[in-house]
Amino acid sequence: MPKLHSEVIERIREESVRQKKEQVLFVQLVQNQSGVGVVQVSFSDRLPADTDWIRFANEDSKKRLQHGEFSMENGNIYYHPNVELNWQNTPKETIHRIESNYQFSNGKVYLDQRDYDQLVPILKRCFLSEQVDSVFMEGNICQLEINSFDETKEERISDVLLTFFSSFYPSPFLGPHHPQ
Repeated sequence: MPKLHSEVIERIREESVRQKKEQVLFVQLVQNQSGVGVVQVSFSDRLPADTDWIRFANEDSKKRLQHGEFSMENGNIYYHPNVELNWQNTPKETIHRIESNYQFSNGKVYLDQRDYDQLVPILKRCFLSEQVDSVFMEGNICQLEINSFDETKEERISDVLLTFFSSFYPSPFLGPHHPQ
């Protein structure tokens, strides 16, 4: 379950008093036309099945938002994804492994540069501009083949991956026909 800051719990309690009924946060992940996900938060009457302060609209929202946290800022409740990226060396000098607490894909996927058109634009642009020769994704692991790799390149790729995960795309791929 995502973490709830104490001021969010207090806000739920205040809303329960105001509504004269126990309330929970109702959380829904909604994709816009370009695929970017938006976390919508509202209050809902507590149901007998609610065992926590949060009810998710569906299992997908629950699964994809489980690593984050909710906090109060300027009177509003915000979701923060808390994306973690861990770069690791591999036996091959040109292969760079990234592990994340979010999933890159549901299955094994290998892409050469010619296949990058299948990726959402933010990843395609990044991999092309950083001269990534190929990409392998499986679950929460992504391996990039890059001949000239340095700390600056790692930072730029990390920034794009953080933005990608924070945008809650349903998948790194364009359209529903690609593996997820």
